[in-house]
Amino acid sequence: MIDLPDPPLSDGKILLREWRVEDVPALVRACADPLVQRYTSVRVPYTPEDARTLIAAGRNATTLPLAVVDAETGELLGATGLHAIDRGRARTEIGYWTAPWARRRGVALGALRLLAAWAMADAPGLALRRVELYAEPENLPSQQAAEAAGFIRGELVRGGIALRGQRRDVVRYVLERATTP
Repeated sequence: MIDLPDPPLSDGKILLREWRVEDVPALVRACADPLVQRYTSVRVPYTPEDARTLIAAGRNATTLPLAVVDAETGELLGATGLHAIDRGRARTEIGYWTAPWARRRGVALGALRLLAAWAMADAPGLALRRVELYAEPENLPSQQAAEAAGFIRGELVRGGIALRGQRRDVVRYVLERATTP
């Protein structure tokens, strides 16, 4: 199992923490958003039972799902996480979404910066060198957040993801830890 950041990752505006049962109502409301449904693998319709299942599953050896909350109020703003963690290859994938009421406030950018930096520098036992991110070509806000967080745009991966039984193209973004000779 992956150890959680201690103290929790925060930039003063947002805080990344484990999901809690009290997040269920806001999580269900956020996952009812058409954009969250379009660009993520959340179930449609997303139910309170789906939210409780996500929370109960929690983290494991290859996945670290985190809530993104307002650092002062605790209001749910979105989600982020690492998945497909491969310690042998020192790589992972990062994902995120922003609740509709929290968009255009730098939430995704802050979450990407915090989690990617921690995964490559401070995460106990991870020592990752590469974080990959995938965004659909028409999801420009996601691509802008990735680029602002320092991810380098890579190639278009035809049919790179499957969502609800359909293959979709994605743009691969990569952030690599600097290496020394």
